[in-house]
Amino acid sequence: MRRIAASLFLGLLLAVSSLAVPQAAKKEAGLRCTLTGKKIEKCCCEQRDGKLYCPLAKKLIEKCCCTADEAKAKKSAKQ
Repeated sequence: MRRIAASLFLGLLLAVSSLAVPQAAKKEAGLRCTLTGKKIEKCCCEQRDGKLYCPLAKKLIEKCCCTADEAKAKKSAKQ
C-alpha cells in the first residue's frame, strides 16, 4: 500500500514539474540537481520512508531538488 501511495505521489510530482517548464526548453536544457550541481538525464529524487531522498547528495530533502538547467534554457530562449 505504501509503495502505491509513493508511486502516485512521485507521479503527481513529476506531472506538475513537467507542466512548470515548457517542453522545448526542458528538452534543450536538461536537468540539474540543485544540491550537487550535477547534470542529470532524469529526475534523481526518490521516495524513501514517506519522504523525498536525493541519492546524489545522499540525504533526505523537503522538496524535489531537480530543476531545468538554467544556463542552456536561457541560451535557447534567446535564439
